[in-house]
Amino acid sequence: MSLEIHEVNAEIVGKRLGQKLYSSRGRLLLGMGAEIGSFHYQHIKETGYRSIYILTNHCEVLDSAGHIISDKLRASAPIMLREIYRKLQSNNKIEVSNGKKELSALADTLIQEVNIKMPSPPDIVDLKRQEDYLYQHAIDVAAYSILLGQSMQYHQLKLFDLAISALLCDFGMISVDKEILYKPAALDEAEFEKVKQHTIQGFQHLGRHCYFKGMVTIVALQHHERWDGTGYPNGLSGEDIHEYSQIVALADFFDAYTSDRPYRRLHTIQEALAYIEENAGQQFSPRVVKHFLGFFNV
Repeated sequence: MSLEIHEVNAEIVGKRLGQKLYSSRGRLLLGMGAEIGSFHYQHIKETGYRSIYILTNHCEVLDSAGHIISDKLRASAPIMLREIYRKLQSNNKIEVSNGKKELSALADTLIQEVNIKMPSPPDIVDLKRQEDYLYQHAIDVAAYSILLGQSMQYHQLKLFDLAISALLCDFGMISVDKEILYKPAALDEAEFEKVKQHTIQGFQHLGRHCYFKGMVTIVALQHHERWDGTGYPNGLSGEDIHEYSQIVALADFFDAYTSDRPYRRLHTIQEALAYIEENAGQQFSPRVVKHFLGFFNV
C-alpha cells in the first residue's frame, strides 16, 4: 500500500483516503480506502484536519497499517483525556480523585497496546484535528514514551509512571490563551514567553491541587529542557534532566514536528528522524536518541 500526505484542499476530491478519520466525538468520518467526494472534502475541512493520507495506487487496503496503537483507542483516548483534564482542573476533590483513577486506567491501556516487538516501525503519523490537538498530542507523546521505555528495559511500574507523566506533560497548556495556541502565524517573543509558562503552571497545579508527587510534576516542569542547557524553564543540562523528562522531550518533539500546526505544515517521519539524529547531544539525550532511531532502523 502506497501513501502520501496531501493538504486538505479541493484536489483531494476523487482520491482514495489512506487513513481513517474521526470526529472530535470519536465517530468515524470516513473509512480507509473510501473515495472522497465534495461533501466529504467539506466535512473533513470543517472538522479541522489540515492534512490527510491519500492512497496513490489501487492495491488492497490494509486496515491496520502504520500506528502503534489501535484505531479504536486513537479515536476514544483523546475524548477520555479531555474529560480527565477537566476533572483535574476542578477544585472538587472527588472530581480530581476520579480523574486520577481514569488517568491510571488510560495509562494501563496504552501500555498494553504499545508493543516493542512490532514487526515494523510506524510508517504513518496520527493526523490531528486542530481543536483537539492538545489531547491527541498527549496520547501520542505517551505512546512514543512507552515505546522508548520498553526499549530501555523499563519494568512495568516505571512504564506506568512514565506513561502518566507523558499524558500530563502539557497539562499547563490549558491555562494558555487559545488565541495564542491557535494563532496562524509564528508567535512573537511575548507570546512565546506566555507559552513557556505552561511548564511552571502544570508543575504547580499538578502538585498543589491534584496531589501528584515525584516524576509527574518533574516531567511537566522539565520536558522542554535541552541536553545542552539551552531549554526552559531552568536551563538544565545533561543528566541534571531526569531520564523520564529526556524521554518525554524527544517524544514530544517527534509528535509535534510530524503534526500540522496553525503556523506550519507537518514534517515527514524521515525529516523528523534526520533532525533528531543531527541534534543528539544538543537538544536530545544521545542515549534516548539511540533507542528511538534504533526502533526506526536508522
